Amino acid sequence: MTDRDLSSPLTTVHRFTVKGDPHRFEREFREHSQYLRRRRDFSYLVTVRLLDSPASYVHVGHWRSLEGFIETVHTETFLEHVRCLEPMVDTEADQAVSVDRLLVRNARPGHDNVVLLSCTVLGEVREFEKEARELSRSLVRTEGFGGFDLLRSTFRPQRYLGMVWWTDTAACDRALAGAERDGAYDGLARVARLSVERTRHIAYERVLTG
Repeated sequence: MTDRDLSSPLTTVHRFTVKGDPHRFEREFREHSQYLRRRRDFSYLVTVRLLDSPASYVHVGHWRSLEGFIETVHTETFLEHVRCLEPMVDTEADQAVSVDRLLVRNARPGHDNVVLLSCTVLGEVREFEKEARELSRSLVRTEGFGGFDLLRSTFRPQRYLGMVWWTDTAACDRALAGAERDGAYDGLARVARLSVERTRHIAYERVLTG
């Protein structure tokens, strides 16, 4: 990673494939998440589980500064959590910055209402980001739309992760049916390799104060 301003915001993206009991992993990971919520410059986190692969999770943590993140990952408590969680999972880690974010309402935990768009850009990133914005502006008109966040990897700048969410499962079902019928992903598919993953929303938690 190139040198970055320590005051700049940061998003961490972790994919976990659980080797054992997913429920045990969720319990242990929740303890870790509660610790993060109390850390300086932490903003909020989202955790989802893939419907097509119930042992696979994606965790996205938003930090107000790179400095706050670096400070946290060097604490003994963080390292102890890693030592506890590491044997339970295979992990793929990335860091990203948000290049387009539209927040309307929250997604309800326990619903199949979050969609991940994993993209590798084949040409100009500006053209890809234009298509992604057009997609988000078309989805915002769907009933129960919650938001859209387009994250660009700082490790692999041609790779993006889009997160789209609705209030609940039913609203997501209707929106996705309409998107498939109307070819809503066609613009992105012309400029990137695209994978669409439906997920269950496990947790959305903001910073704890006091």
